[in-house]
Amino acid sequence: MRTNTTVRDVMHREFLGVSESDSLRDAAALLVDEGTNCLVVLRGGEPVGRLGWQEALGSLLDEGLADDPTVGSVMGPPLPAVAPDDALAAVEERLVAEGAERVVVVENDEAVGVVTAGDVLAAGAPRSGDGVRDPLSDEEATGEPRRGDAAMAGADGGVDRAVEAASTDASGSPTQGVCESCGALVPDLVSANGQAVCPECREV
Repeated sequence: MRTNTTVRDVMHREFLGVSESDSLRDAAALLVDEGTNCLVVLRGGEPVGRLGWQEALGSLLDEGLADDPTVGSVMGPPLPAVAPDDALAAVEERLVAEGAERVVVVENDEAVGVVTAGDVLAAGAPRSGDGVRDPLSDEEATGEPRRGDAAMAGADGGVDRAVEAASTDASGSPTQGVCESCGALVPDLVSANGQAVCPECREV
C-alpha cells in the first residue's frame, strides 16, 4: 500500500462539466445519457458550482421556473476543492466529513481534474492517524468531459464505475456507506431491490 499517494497520482484529468449559461434541459439530458449524478459547473476554467440530478429534476418539475432555465439559475455550491499535491488520505477524510462523492482538483484557479470516492478506494489510501482503510464508492461516467471550457474525449472518459463498499469500525461493523442509487455517503444504508441505498432513495 502506498502511503504517499497524492491527488495528482489518481485524479481524472477528464470530467463532465457544463457552463452556467448552458440550458438546464441539455445538462439534465447529459446527466441521464452519461449515467452520472453530478456535473461540475465551470466559468471559463474555474469551478463555480455543481449540478446534481436531484436539483436538475426538481427545477425542471417546478412550474414557476422559466421556460428555458439555465444551469446557473439552479446550480448548487461548488464541490470541495483540493490541490494536485494534497495527500490522498486527506482527501478521503474530506469526502467523509462533507458527505461528498467527489472533489474537484484546482490548480491556478482552474479545474484540472476530479477525484472520486472510488479512486480513493482503488488507491488504498489509509486514514490519517491509524492507517485503517475506509473504502468508499462512487459512480463516474464516460462521455464528453470538459476541462476548463474545452471539451476533451479520452479512452476512459474519467470512468470510475461504482464499487460497493463501506467503512468499518474497529469491530468490523459498517459505519459509513455510499448509496448505489444517488451516490451519497451515509451512515445507514438499507437493502432494496438488491442494492445498498440510503433511506431517501428507498422511499422513491
